[in-house]
Amino acid sequence: MSFRYADGEPWVLEHFNLTVESGESVAVAAPSGAGKSTLAKLILGLLEPTEGEIRFGGIDIRKLGLAHYRSLMGVVMQDDQLFAGSIADNISLFDPEATPQGVAAAAHLAGIHEEIAALPMGYQTLVGDMGSSLSGGQRQRVLLARALYRKPKFLLLDEATSHLDVAREREINTLIKRLENHPAGAGAPTRNPRERRSGDRAWERVL
Repeated sequence: MSFRYADGEPWVLEHFNLTVESGESVAVAAPSGAGKSTLAKLILGLLEPTEGEIRFGGIDIRKLGLAHYRSLMGVVMQDDQLFAGSIADNISLFDPEATPQGVAAAAHLAGIHEEIAALPMGYQTLVGDMGSSLSGGQRQRVLLARALYRKPKFLLLDEATSHLDVAREREINTLIKRLENHPAGAGAPTRNPRERRSGDRAWERVL
């Protein structure tokens, strides 16, 4: 696959080839501006490859239908925000059929349940503009719980764990992999190649 924004423009990605196997976790480590977020947008179908194609389960995502394809994914982008409402509302995305058990299960997987349970109002704690202030790491884990609540087939994280240390990242990855049908792959574009290439890294494969 290759991509550039217009004819005559430099290639952002050229002859890029990547296969993520079922159950595998992959981190894309590169400096800022190297095209990691562009790759995430291509995977999401927000951009189309200039050359080549992106396949899910061996099928071009354009043939799958983008709405159906995206329904299979859990996504946390680097600029995602919490909405005004309770923590439970944010995890379930205001799902009218949400259950406390389902919300807590997603929070467990994201490694944030105990911290939420310790709050005076627990999952009913208000966040957002008029609510409590969460740390960067807590906010990222609530957003991750939101993505996991949907029980996705594929999990895409765009610098979504930048506030977490490697030990916490590995813990979350381990929890996700304990699921009987854990996400088919976890891509995590990150801005810190040295950290993600350390011997104690959280991801199975680092590009």
